[in-house]
Amino acid sequence: MNKIKLTVAAFLLCGASYAQCTSGITKVENDSITKRFAYVESVNTIEDMIEWMRWDIETGAVDKGVGELYIENMLNLISRLEDINAGYVYLQQ
Repeated sequence: MNKIKLTVAAFLLCGASYAQCTSGITKVENDSITKRFAYVESVNTIEDMIEWMRWDIETGAVDKGVGELYIENMLNLISRLEDINAGYVYLQQ
């Protein structure tokens, strides 16, 4: 349960800092580069978390049912991120 709470807190913190990113690059270039970087880093982080959860299930640190549900939710999150990245879901700005 602590891992889930820490994960949610980490995502909220990343989201808050992501929204405040600015630099000297033009807005179009900045948006494109920043969005691509955020997408890749988000997917990598989620894949790492899935790997860690599988290890915790294997070692018995987490109940198999809870761990599998957690992994399923993380895979759904990756799928949503892919849809957003592909342009199937439009985010309001």
